[in-house]
This record gives sequence, structure tokens and C-alpha cells, in this order.
Amino acid sequence: MSEPVLDLSILAELERRLGRDRILKVVSAQIANGRDMARRFAVLELAPDAVSIKALAHQIAGSSGSIGLGRLSSLAASVEVNALAATPAALPGLAHAMQEGIEAALAALVIQYPEISEA
Repeated sequence: MSEPVLDLSILAELERRLGRDRILKVVSAQIANGRDMARRFAVLELAPDAVSIKALAHQIAGSSGSIGLGRLSSLAASVEVNALAATPAALPGLAHAMQEGIEAALAALVIQYPEISEA
């Protein structure tokens, strides 16, 4: 069975520890950053650059896992490790996979926190 897009138990624990208002701010920032990252990966799909793909994937790998986006974190970690060794022909696919992974993660966050969907 594959990892869920959003692990609600992690978010529930964070909310218990930090409070809903603080989690809303964190999730809002994640959504805004995710939208920017998705746009950047869309550009990299058209004009692939292994170093940029690796760097962006690295940024996402850590931040996404900490708020329950384990599937995105795993994907980003894999892309980070493999980007520099990938053939030029494979780079657009890596960028596209990241873009899709980010979009799925953002959709899950918006469903869970609809009050910040316009962040």
C-alpha cells in the first residue's frame, strides 16, 4: 500500500502541540511556497537543468515531510538523489513528477484546510 498524500496524524499532533492558528499559518505558507515550486518545476520541465531540479527537490524533501506530506517528501528525496545522474532526456520527467506531486499535496492541504485555499 502506498503512502498517503497527507498523513493526518502528523497534522493532528502538530495542531495539538502548536494550536490551530499556528498550523494554519504553517499550512498557508506551505501552500504559497508549493504553488511557487510547482511553477518553477513547470519551467524546468520545458528547460531542464539537473542542478536546479536537485536544489528545488532538496528544499521540498525536508519541509513537506514535517507537515505530513510524506509521499511528496519521499518523491523529492528520490528526485534529489537521482537528478544529477539522470540523462538529459529523463530530466523533464523528473520535473513533471515533482510538479504533479506538489499539486497533489496542495490539493490535499486545501481539502483539509479549506479556509486557507486562497493563500
